[in-house]
Amino acid sequence: RRLLLDGAPAAEVAAAAGFADQAHLTRHFKRYLGTTPSRYAKAR
Repeated sequence: RRLLLDGAPAAEVAAAAGFADQAHLTRHFKRYLGTTPSRYAKAR
């Protein structure tokens, strides 16, 4: 979450967090937080 709030692209966040790709990150992020990474970053 911190990387997204700092303005990092979702693909970069996915790689840094060890996900295979951005889609994998988005699925997990949405499952746990109820929103997509981009919507989360825009709302903050």
